[in-house]
Order: sequence, then structure tokens, then C-alpha cells
Amino acid sequence: MSTTPGKSLPDLSFFKLFQPDKVAHLIVYAILVSLSLWGLKKNVTPNKIPRNWIIKVLILAICYGIFIEWVQYSFFPGRYFELFDIIANIIGCLTGLISLNLFKKINI
Repeated sequence: MSTTPGKSLPDLSFFKLFQPDKVAHLIVYAILVSLSLWGLKKNVTPNKIPRNWIIKVLILAICYGIFIEWVQYSFFPGRYFELFDIIANIIGCLTGLISLNLFKKINI
């Protein structure tokens, strides 16, 4: 969906207040961060993930989200660089970290 031309996306103007695309950003980035950290915990550091690795995963995921927004704006007509998408991505990254810590006890 990140690289689908804007004209091909469904018109969801009915949901302007709810903005389901922002919820989708949040969920996708929460999954990205939680699976990345879970993989680190399971395969690399079974006891505790070092804090600097957690920060690196968060920074990488946030930078990826910004990069995808730039790609959309630069290469796909009808797509835009949206600050609120980036904010939703960041909130999603933090949500993924918090939820993984609550459910899998990664011991931050």
C-alpha cells in the first residue's frame, strides 16, 4: 500500500475524523518493531535486549517510515509526504515496544 498510486486508493473521505490510514500506519509499525525485537530476544540475546539495540531498532523503523513517505512523494503521482503519517509511525513503533515488553517481558 505504501507505493500504490494515490488514484488507486479507495476514497475514504467519509472517515476524515477517524482516518483509518493513520491507524494502519500505527499497527504496521507496531508489528515491525515488536517482531524485530522479539527476533532479537529469541535468537541473539535470550535474557535481555541491550538498550542500545532497542534504540537502534526504533531509529531504523522511524527512518524507514520517513524514507517510505519520501519515496511516495517523489516517485508516485498523487501520493504525499504527510507529517501525520510519520507521527503515526512513531507512535506505532513505541506501541510495538511497549506491547512486546508487556506480553513477552523483554526487560527493557
